[in-house]
Amino acid sequence: MPSLSLSSVLGTGSVGAVLNVLREVDVRPIRAAAERPFDLVFASRDRAITDHLIGLLYRGPRAHERPHDRVTRAISLGDRDAEATALRASAVVIVTRESDPNAEELAFAHRLQAAKIPVLIAFADAIPGAIRQQWLPATIAALLPTPAPGAPPPTAIDDTFATRSLIKGLRALRFTDELALARFLPAFRDPVCRSLIEDTAAANAAYSLTTGLVEINPIATIPMNLADMLVLTKNQGIMSYKIALAMGMEADFRQIMPQIGGVIGGGFLFRQVARGLVGLVPGLGIIPKVAVAFAGTYAAGEAVVRWCATGQGSDGGRIPPALQRRARARPQGRR
Repeated sequence: MPSLSLSSVLGTGSVGAVLNVLREVDVRPIRAAAERPFDLVFASRDRAITDHLIGLLYRGPRAHERPHDRVTRAISLGDRDAEATALRASAVVIVTRESDPNAEELAFAHRLQAAKIPVLIAFADAIPGAIRQQWLPATIAALLPTPAPGAPPPTAIDDTFATRSLIKGLRALRFTDELALARFLPAFRDPVCRSLIEDTAAANAAYSLTTGLVEINPIATIPMNLADMLVLTKNQGIMSYKIALAMGMEADFRQIMPQIGGVIGGGFLFRQVARGLVGLVPGLGIIPKVAVAFAGTYAAGEAVVRWCATGQGSDGGRIPPALQRRARARPQGRR
């Protein structure tokens, strides 16, 4: 754990304090996981649908800044040479219609499963009451919503529905790190960042609850205050760096963190107030402490996402103070 006193945290400026806390964190494994390319193959008899679905995955925040490494490709079912290359892919999406015979699609899926290649079956039609056991253990993604009883089935793919379905199905395969999914495919950026923010906010709230219970004892207040500051700041800093990677930003930790460190450091005062409430109102003071830990982390994550999505501003790339204040005032809910 880095050597850092509470006075130095509050006295050296929020950005510098954040960097001091994070200096001891080894982010190389995080960066390596986010920058590791993968090979995602879409296989279908209909190349137009396949190309359209691949295009959907490149839409999203900062989609104009696509990585140089293209991680998706399309092959035609029935092309044996192309199918052979898919046996070395990271994952394969077989796009078909459930109403088709699908004998060759099933055989291809079984070959992929035998080679331990994760498989997602994407259906481009909607069949009420469909029975899909024959495709197991492959994951299923419906590109069209199932029609209500008596309603005519949809005939065209809804881009929003299809994108969400593909994202959910591909994330369920767990064939690569989610940071890499988001960094290389912009459609994954929003859901991956949402998960990062929610998981970190929940972890910080749980940690604050634990330390709050200990801090009821006055003897433990000072050491727990310092530990609380270090852990919450480290968690928020790592979360912010992961968000930057997921959003396709600069991967060099030394370059990106000074630009987004201010929004994390801005939460120091709020955490100090929350800790003071524990001693002021023993027992009940834990509630606002936990709430501030959750809301402050959520707001910091939201501010970093917004800044990454809009790009660097005229202030040299730092998060604008007005945006920091708005984000801290009220954390946003799910999108």
